[in-house]
Amino acid sequence: MNFINIVFNSLFDIFFYPFRSVDSIYGLCAISLFTAIIALPIFKYTSNQEEIKRVKARIMGHILELRLFKDDIRIILSAQKNILKFNMFYLRYTLKPLMFMMIPMVVIFIHTAVRYEYRPLHPGESAIVKAKLHNPNELSIKDRELVLTASEGLSIETPPLRIDGGKETYWRIRAEREGIFKLGFQARDMEVAKRVLVSGKVARLSSETLKSGIVSSFFYPGEPSLPEGTALESVLVTYPHAKINFFGWNIHWLILFFILTLGFGFILMKPFNVRL
Repeated sequence: MNFINIVFNSLFDIFFYPFRSVDSIYGLCAISLFTAIIALPIFKYTSNQEEIKRVKARIMGHILELRLFKDDIRIILSAQKNILKFNMFYLRYTLKPLMFMMIPMVVIFIHTAVRYEYRPLHPGESAIVKAKLHNPNELSIKDRELVLTASEGLSIETPPLRIDGGKETYWRIRAEREGIFKLGFQARDMEVAKRVLVSGKVARLSSETLKSGIVSSFFYPGEPSLPEGTALESVLVTYPHAKINFFGWNIHWLILFFILTLGFGFILMKPFNVRL
């Protein structure tokens, strides 16, 4: 799974490379347009376009009934029943293409999230670092004591704070200057490394790194999973949440992503000859 993540990370790194030094909205517009271009052909060739056209026409016909016969309660009730019925048919016809669209959509979503959910630390900023042990009750007291090291450019501001019987250990680190730095977690006889990025640019970030597994590797693709044999279950760096300014509003990237993708989808419906 790590190999697949390397391939996807490389592809998305290339895609987002022109947008690393500009406002995040430009990168989101680009990935939303790309998503719409990918999704529309999938929807077109996995759906029954003629049936969708017929069902939408029936829905519009019954909506016109409501307008034309608004004083006839019998016709109004019948039209409302038929609108509901044909809406259910429409949902049935769109379910199959939506299932086919889900796979590329989820991949795009995850690899967009690792770039726009959080932002890198800035010089002078602090962050909390958390390390969690896997089955600490099976370890000796000495093996529960994790040691954190930081490469030049990062400083460790606090001694370790151990809670829950040593299962979780916390530190606070401080970014001294821009660059890519490394934290080392010494657990038993193995050291695990985690990358820390200090920059003002948009970049691929992995806030949390988990133990190796298909699910964890798929949903946390920013960095390789923790190696087999380590006593650690996860390591976390609390990067600040990214803020995206959209006409003076700070909006979460996910909301903008779906709004822009839907907008581009409706704009491109006619050029792609797709009925939604």
